Formats: sequence, C-alpha cells, structure tokens
Amino acid sequence: MEDFKLIAFKCPTCDSGLGVEVNDNVVYCSSCGNGFEIVDDKLVPIEVNFAKPLLPGQGEVIYRPFWLVNSYVKINSRDATGGWVSNLFGGNSNATEGNVLFYVPAFWMTIESAKIIGSQFTIKNPVASPQKYNVKMTGFNFSKDDAKKITEFIFLSIEAEKKDTVRSIDYDIKINNIQVLGIPFYKMPNNRYKDAVLGIEVQ
Repeated sequence: MEDFKLIAFKCPTCDSGLGVEVNDNVVYCSSCGNGFEIVDDKLVPIEVNFAKPLLPGQGEVIYRPFWLVNSYVKINSRDATGGWVSNLFGGNSNATEGNVLFYVPAFWMTIESAKIIGSQFTIKNPVASPQKYNVKMTGFNFSKDDAKKITEFIFLSIEAEKKDTVRSIDYDIKINNIQVLGIPFYKMPNNRYKDAVLGIEVQ
C-alpha cells in the first residue's frame, strides 16, 4: 500500500507535475522547492526545509518528512520519586519552561520507532541550519493535527524515560508554528530506514 501512487497533478507555482502517494496531506515540488498542505482539497503554501546528511551510509538516500513543531512548554507541576533533570530547555537542568522544537515523524512508522526517533531528535535538536534542496519527498501520512497529538506523546515519552518515577505531571504545550523538515534516510536491505543525521533505525 505504501508504494501505491496516485496520478501526479500540477504545482500551482511552477506548473510542474507533483507526485502524491496515498494518504498524503502535504505535497512538495522538487522543481521549484515549494510545499503545499492539502486543506479542503486546496493547496495551501507551507514552509519546507531539509536537513543535510551528516553520517556516511550505504544505499539510496531518501528524504522523509517530519513536522518541525515550534512550541513553548511549561511544566506546572511534576510529582515524582527521586530527582530529575530537564533535558528539554537548552541545557538548563532546573528549567521548567521554555521553547522546544519537537521533531515529529510525518511518515508511517511503528509507535516505538516514532517514540525513539522523535525523542532523540527533539532532545538533541541536531538540525541547526536547514537547507533548501530540490529533491523528491513523499509519504506525508500524518497531518498537522496528528502532529499536535504526537508532539504531546513525544513530550510524555521523554518525561517517562527520566531516571525518577513520575506519579503525575501537569503541563501546557503552546504551539507557535509548524513547518516541514525533510530528514535524509538510507534505505536498508531489510526494508528498514536509518537516518543520516543521528543514525537511528526505524521500521
């Protein structure tokens, strides 16, 4: 099902053909570098950038989409046993609020893979200077609304991985804006993908 293609339609900016996969809710034009979110059957412009490959690897490089969710997170209270260290707010271990860039996978993967790669990219924030590339990118299976829910899942996953035991947590996440970020992956022989930025395998 993942490889099934729909008939290409035209980019409203340059009139080039746009390749769309089943369930795509964002399309990207590799000719002019413009992205469009599909809203009520209309193409609405959306910012699209790309991460540069940092790690060598074997196999074809394929760009997969992530939602880059610029958020302000505030932890109002956190009841837990043992001490805890924040690793979200720019290295300030005592901070309980601040701006966070969540890296939310926009293409299909298992929930465990989404938790691992989403958490690691969010904590390390390894894409300091996104670039503009004219490359192919498809597979937008999760919408912007899905991204908001997955953002919360990634946040809670990061909290759950801390050394203390969380009994309860009260927090607010305010989303400032959402963009699209293409992450380079190496397609592996076992039908898994390894990203070329941190080297995390997903399935």
